Amino acid sequence: MIDEETGEDVVCSICRAAEYWECGHLVASFDRSFGECHGGAIYEREYQFSSLIESAFLSHLQNGSEPRFKYDARPELWKEAKDSYQPSELDDIYLDGYIFQRFLIELLENAGAFEPAGSLINPGGPGMTSSISLLFAKDPSEVIEQSLQELSSEIPDRRNPE
Repeated sequence: MIDEETGEDVVCSICRAAEYWECGHLVASFDRSFGECHGGAIYEREYQFSSLIESAFLSHLQNGSEPRFKYDARPELWKEAKDSYQPSELDDIYLDGYIFQRFLIELLENAGAFEPAGSLINPGGPGMTSSISLLFAKDPSEVIEQSLQELSSEIPDRRNPE
């Protein structure tokens, strides 16, 4: 991973460790070109975020309301889910991976994660270079927990719809 502008290798923004993926400060490593999560504290828990959002969207679709998440990526994520929703497929909600990733970055940053300045890339062969977003925090698990808590608080109770 390198900073495209400086040509320098990426290091942890908190402790300057060259092996930033092992120092304990990496919240997320997102491949923006291919819409994938490659590591960080969110890696094993990304499904919790998608499950919460899918549940919220399903609830809103079933009761005819619209979610009010306060994130910039929400309207586009909601539109994609709503446009592809098939009532015959009861629990199947489509979340566009690229939009979902933008939503997650915004959510994690609101909880204290930060992305270092610069344009980060993972150089590969022709057509394989990826744009990368790395998010760091002093306590990545706290950022994950706070993000999940905030997201959960914005989901209507199915027993008591808004």
